[in-house]
Amino acid sequence: FFLPLAAVCVVCRRLQTMIDDAVLLEAVAKQGGYEEVENEQAWGAIAKVLGQRKTDASKLKQRYEEMLLATADAEKEDEDEEAQIIGREHEVEDILDDRIEAGEKQYLVKWRDEPGEFEDASTWEPVDNLGGSRSLIAQYERRKEAAARLTDGCAADSAPAAAPAAAPA
Repeated sequence: FFLPLAAVCVVCRRLQTMIDDAVLLEAVAKQGGYEEVENEQAWGAIAKVLGQRKTDASKLKQRYEEMLLATADAEKEDEDEEAQIIGREHEVEDILDDRIEAGEKQYLVKWRDEPGEFEDASTWEPVDNLGGSRSLIAQYERRKEAAARLTDGCAADSAPAAAPAAAPA
């Protein structure tokens, strides 16, 4: 099976015009970036560097701009998704512990989130971030006080009895 020479040339030409996006990005970067290429009207020079005809310069420019738009769209989608996660109120499931960090009281919060949403569903949070969880904080503080009383009571029960006072002689 043989292709006529004209068909081979057409295939070669199409392959030649299919420049890898990374190569195009690199060529534009080496010319100083998009704005510099635009200001200097250097798309013809980029076409030449890439082994293309100068007449293909407008196609290279169009392709580069499409890549810019696709990148901007992808970044916008990522920002929108991140804003949804950050902006969404997360529900506190429980308060697990407390500490003082840099003079500020913090609570170890167990979050009630969708399974797999976060690798660790517990974070240390300052009191100011837990405005809607005052009742859970109060419950935690009551549990902590009860545990302290229980621990103190056990310590008193397990303390060695005082030796009886010696009788006067």
